[in-house]
Amino acid sequence: MATNIPLTGKFQVTCEYKRKGTAWISGWHTGIDLVGSDTIYATCDGVVTRTGFDKSYGNFIVVKDNQTGKYHWYCHLSRIDVKLNQTVSRVSKIGVMGATGNVTGKHLHYEIRNASNQYADNADPAQYMGIPNKVGSYDTANYKINDGQEEAKGTLKTLARSTNLRNEPTTSSSEKTLYIENTTLYVLQAGVATADGYTWDKVRIRVNGKEGYMINKNYK
Repeated sequence: MATNIPLTGKFQVTCEYKRKGTAWISGWHTGIDLVGSDTIYATCDGVVTRTGFDKSYGNFIVVKDNQTGKYHWYCHLSRIDVKLNQTVSRVSKIGVMGATGNVTGKHLHYEIRNASNQYADNADPAQYMGIPNKVGSYDTANYKINDGQEEAKGTLKTLARSTNLRNEPTTSSSEKTLYIENTTLYVLQAGVATADGYTWDKVRIRVNGKEGYMINKNYK
């Protein structure tokens, strides 16, 4: 199964999207900075429209998303493993994380530009990846999607804290499984029951399809 994230395994967000600062010509961070596994994967099904070197972005790859027409930029790479006009998917290895260009350390700068493909005309990469736009530690195992295509499964939510999925909408349910903070899930039916002083939702865990009940105050 694939993800909308350009890394695999555990990783960190070291600089969030739209952080303000004088370090950027636009006055804000146009992408999101990630640190984790060295291998970089495509985040969409698309075509490589550009590769090269820039004094700011270092070695970079640009992939045009077949579905949305947006441009996905992967920057500061130590190595580029794709060629111009090459077709890629979410499981394609396209490069290796590095520290080329204007950087203070090894990381991937990942940004999504709208159809103009112009600097500072951007979409939110954190929202696209399905993660919070917040500095912190994450795990791609919690953000897998089915064959690279999201399905209409309910309202997508992210856990604000670790909490249990229960087989019944009560704290005394016979079966429960703990899911950690930042796990994503779909709310299938909101407010299906009130018990033990809580309102319960029927949910489906995004990564494994498990269904059950959770207290509705645990989302971000």
